[in-house]
Amino acid sequence: MIGQYLGKVMKTRLLSRIWMMGLFVGCAETQEPTKGRADLLDFLADGRTPERQVLERLGQPSGHFDGGNILTYRLAYEKKNKCYQVVVREVTASGWPTWLKANYSLVLVFDGGVLRKHTLVEVN
Repeated sequence: MIGQYLGKVMKTRLLSRIWMMGLFVGCAETQEPTKGRADLLDFLADGRTPERQVLERLGQPSGHFDGGNILTYRLAYEKKNKCYQVVVREVTASGWPTWLKANYSLVLVFDGGVLRKHTLVEVN
């Protein structure tokens, strides 16, 4: 009787873990990075672009500072096609997160939910 109970508990725990892993995988798949486009940043206009439009077009930022008034995005630039792409942090085989594909950082400063200034900075 105790053996049957322990077997059910272990089976329940295993199924719970598999279900949780499925949730994490599902979440990772839904946060697909923005596809590379030559006009990806053309919509940015200082003094006019609302923050919600930035979030709709570029997705979640890689960083936020000053209470959310400053957002940053890591971008890759492909010279061949002359296009930018939002890059998400990858985890290497050693388990460390990295931005290997990113060669630019887009810094956006907002005031009252409107873009005040944006800068594209080359990173190594």
